[in-house]
Parts: sequence; C-alpha cells; structure tokens
Amino acid sequence: MQLKTFKASTMEKALFLVKKELGPDAIILSSRKGESGFEVSAAREQQPAPACENPGNADASAEMLNGIQEIKSFLSLLISSKDQLAQLQENQPVAELYHSLLVRGLDEKLVFMLLSKAVSDFNGDPADRRQIYNAFCKRFVAKISFARPFRTISSSSGPAVFTFLGPTGVGKTTTLAKLAAYLKIKRQLGLGIISLDTYRIGAVDQLQTYASILEVPFSVAQSKVELTGVLDDFRHCDAVLIDTTGRNYLNREHVRSLHSVFNSAQRLSHFLVLSATAKDEDLKQTIVHFREININSLIFTKLDETFHHGCILNQLLRFNYPISYMGTGQRVPEDIEPATQKRLLSFLLPAGNQAA
Repeated sequence: MQLKTFKASTMEKALFLVKKELGPDAIILSSRKGESGFEVSAAREQQPAPACENPGNADASAEMLNGIQEIKSFLSLLISSKDQLAQLQENQPVAELYHSLLVRGLDEKLVFMLLSKAVSDFNGDPADRRQIYNAFCKRFVAKISFARPFRTISSSSGPAVFTFLGPTGVGKTTTLAKLAAYLKIKRQLGLGIISLDTYRIGAVDQLQTYASILEVPFSVAQSKVELTGVLDDFRHCDAVLIDTTGRNYLNREHVRSLHSVFNSAQRLSHFLVLSATAKDEDLKQTIVHFREININSLIFTKLDETFHHGCILNQLLRFNYPISYMGTGQRVPEDIEPATQKRLLSFLLPAGNQAA
C-alpha cells in the first residue's frame, strides 16, 4: 500500500492532489485543518486485480471490485467530511430528518450527500425542520427524471414497439395489460400484443385473454426470426407491446440472450419492470446487469405490498434512468399511475410528518 500526505490551502485542492498523484481509487485515511490549511493522508493499493480468463468469473470479479470500490468511496466521503457529519448530527432538526430518511430505507450515502448539500444552501443561517426538509426535497427532485413514453406515438413510420423486461414475478404481464387498456380505450390507438414468455405456465393464455377483451391482435414469438415476422404482421398498428420471459437476470447471460432477440427491431423502447418489495441490493444489481440494453424507463410495481419505498428512491438517485409508471395493485386496468414528483416525495417521510 502506498501512503502519502498532501497539504493545500483548501480541502478541494488537497483532494485534487490526492486524485492527481494516487488516482481515483485512493482511500482517504484522515484529514485535518491546521493553521496553514488542510492536511490529507491517503493511500492506494498497489497490487493489480488478477486477470480472469473465464467471462463468467470476470463478471463476478468486476462486480466484487465495484462493490469494494463503492465501500471505499463512502468511507473516504465520511472521513473527508467528518466535520460536516458531526455538524449534521449536532443540529437536532437535521439529525432527526437524517435518521427518519434512513428508517424509510434510503441509502445512507445518498442521504448524507443530499442532506449536506441541502444544509449548505442556508450558508450557516438557522433553519427549522420544515425548511431543511423542503431544501432536501428540492435537491432530491432535481436528481430524478420522469418519462412519458406514450405521449408522442405516431404511426407515420411504423408502430412504436415497447418491451416489458424484468425478473420473474414482478408483474410484467399485468403491467402490460393495464397499459394496453389505457392505449386502446383512452388513447384509441391501434394496438398489437406479442408474448415471448413461453416458459411460464398460463402466461400466454393470460395475455391472450386480455387481448381478446380489448379486441386487439395477439401473437406468440419464440425467436428473433419469429419476432421479426410478427412485427411485420403488426406494421399497421400504432403501438406494439411485448411481454418477455421472467428469468433470473442477476445472471448476465440471460440478459445477453434477451438483448440478442431485440437488436434488429426498429422504434424499440424498453421498460424495466421492478418490484417495490425487492431488496435494495437486488434491485441495484438487476439494473446494473441490464445496462447493456438501452433501458428507456423504469416501472415499479407492488407499491401496495410494502410500507417503505426507499428502495425505489435509491435506484432513481443511483442511476440515470427516468421512471414512468407505478403499479399500485392487481386490478386491471385501474391500479397503475404515472410517476410524479408529488407521489415520490410522499415516500420520503410518513404522511403528516413532512412539516413537523
């Protein structure tokens, strides 16, 4: 391990020197403010990661290294910002808000960074809990983006194609049916439905029933060639919705196999459907594994099956993917709603406590 101490007039300059000499993987061991400025001690591991010949092992090694780097990054952040953290903890309204957000399931690192920036907006002036909460909310919504994927559907250049991707059991088929009803009944668009889910018992029958009720064409495809043919058959539609097989997408090979089915389709948009009841780390890894597919927006389901929605907010803060819809129950087509700032903000604290 290579150890070194850096001195500079400001903390920002000291950290710049650390990064310049030791690289972005350096670990901050300590920092202090002296009479002549700031002093930062940092270290860097000198042993390179061993090469790995097996692609599967390479993926696992890369994930492990990414996880270690994230832990190092957070520790460095806490050490370099320990004075700021102490100030946050000493400020009772800030400390109460900080711990309330953690209880709601939000990631500690994400909360610390946003709350620190929110407090800095007051430039040292006193602020009550409501003011701090409002400042945090402004910082929060500035990080989140929203998608309205059906707003500009036009059949002038062929149908817009939307796929529903995601792990097994998250409600892809039910979500597709809800949005199909919206497009057919409220938007009065020409619609086609395709199922690629030939693994799950009853999946095809379920979608075929929905398609029959809506009086829209339905077809099954089991390969890239078949999908191309069906899409050609549906070229008269305004939009085509495609249900996909639920698999363990923590396995990268399943993602790659799915990607290969779609890589020649035109006007394609991908929804990644995720469950609000899933563990935070599982959601994170699922999104990471889908990065090679151009995900257009996220849909979270099963909001009615959990009291804490912090895992949803964590993914929206971690990843640069917009959110489009949220599923709130099993009823078709009622239990789905467009994602909004107001709805997401309601997840931050229990109702009635925002202004406390």
